[in-house]
Amino acid sequence: MKLGILFFSILVLTATKMFACEISATISESKKTTYAVGEEVIIDVQVQLTHRACAVAIKQTKFTYENLKIVGATEWKETKPGLYTRQIKVIVTADKPGDSKLSVVRKCDKEGGYAVCVIKKS
Repeated sequence: MKLGILFFSILVLTATKMFACEISATISESKKTTYAVGEEVIIDVQVQLTHRACAVAIKQTKFTYENLKIVGATEWKETKPGLYTRQIKVIVTADKPGDSKLSVVRKCDKEGGYAVCVIKKS
């Protein structure tokens, strides 16, 4: 009986992870160790829909940020079936102490997904 419950729990947890979107947010060109306040950075964002029919449109992907000013962004582009890309142009600010961060979040009934790009300040 305990083995059956354990197997069922593993199956449910694995299935839940299978349905989550895979999201990445990484610094694009000329990646450096640290960035100065006022410096411009381009962040590449990718969203891979791992489930077939998502009820949440790609444009409903949410972005939050700390110690950054968003100054531009491209439209979402589907580069392969279910793979969307976008670039976000930001400027590093000193609004609060600590590093700068851009978070990408998708929420849906199949768990969604998230990613965080951390930009270390000099």
